[in-house]
Amino acid sequence: MIKIKIEHCVPSLGESGGGPPRSVSQLCNALCKSGCSIGIVTAVNANDPIVPLDVGIQLTKLEGRGTSFVDRLRAADFGGALDGVHRTNPISVIHQHGVWLRSSHAVTSFAFKNNLPLVVAPRGMLEPWAINNSKWKKKLAWTLYQKRDLQRATAFHATAESEAESIRRLGFKQPIAVIPNGVELPQLPSATECEGSKVEKLKGDKKTALFLSRINPKKGLPMLLDAWKKLGSKGWRLVIAGNDDSDHLPVLERQIAELGLSDQVELVGPLFGDAKEKAYLNADLFVLPSYSENFGIVVTEALGYQLPVLTTTGCPWQELETERCGWWVEPTPEGIESGLLRAFAATDGERKEMGVRGRQLVAEKYLWPAIAVNMSEFYEWLLYGGDKPDFVV
Repeated sequence: MIKIKIEHCVPSLGESGGGPPRSVSQLCNALCKSGCSIGIVTAVNANDPIVPLDVGIQLTKLEGRGTSFVDRLRAADFGGALDGVHRTNPISVIHQHGVWLRSSHAVTSFAFKNNLPLVVAPRGMLEPWAINNSKWKKKLAWTLYQKRDLQRATAFHATAESEAESIRRLGFKQPIAVIPNGVELPQLPSATECEGSKVEKLKGDKKTALFLSRINPKKGLPMLLDAWKKLGSKGWRLVIAGNDDSDHLPVLERQIAELGLSDQVELVGPLFGDAKEKAYLNADLFVLPSYSENFGIVVTEALGYQLPVLTTTGCPWQELETERCGWWVEPTPEGIESGLLRAFAATDGERKEMGVRGRQLVAEKYLWPAIAVNMSEFYEWLLYGGDKPDFVV
């Protein structure tokens, strides 16, 4: 394999940043193992744990200003960091994760100025729901710089066909590599090894539906709570795990109290490491009622833990139906209610069989080594040409 230097630029590698910090760091680890020279430029909140990186990865870490993280950086910070990296170890391709931020604008400007190939991974930020969130701010940013920045991209990286379609709807004609996120398939321990979890079974007779993601309006949790109340979910409890994002947690706390669900719904905060693993292992169902996801890495994680999954058509997971490992419903109160009814009606044996099929799907399609091979092939095609890979549209 030709040795190439790929510089990944990502707002944060902290756990509280949601899916991208995990998927980007794991992608970089896999690429490093596959033979690429990998660097990462990022801003990291010092209070956040970092996903372990391969020792061969060159990490350039910028400190944020204030209590938030990346958008408090001056644009010059990212540009200056890239300039320093490029002088000491010339960059072959820049892979930018995310849009709209001042940091991503600085990355695009640096790539354009230095005539470097730029791959932009929107990470869901060009989906219709995301564009309509803070709509007027984004309309202004689109006019001032964002549209021009995206026109300057050499290519895009989408994690699902639906995300590629969203990019095309905005009028961009550049090549798009459709390469999903991956996971490391977890080992499944015996039941006795799961004891002592922060999320323990209640009374032994309640089954657990788990939500584990950022607590954000995009995630559709108010819909889930309304459906839960309407169904009167006896015999089940709902565990909501994740860090508060956009000050959405107080909204949920009020709704839980108003609906009288305090004895059925538990808010456990963010879970990392062993606590996160045990939450997956102690659950009977995974629920992600999002309005929009470009991929939904937690779906892959849950399937890897042999959990059936209920999510919405706002997430690119039709395979839950085609591979019979979950439920794929409309992102509406009626859709969520219908999905929960079917999940609750399934027997323990049926849910277990769905989980086994889901884990097999992950093993066949969503492990990092194979994903890194495709990504490396994409970089080489951008640099040297040849036959277009079949995953590029």
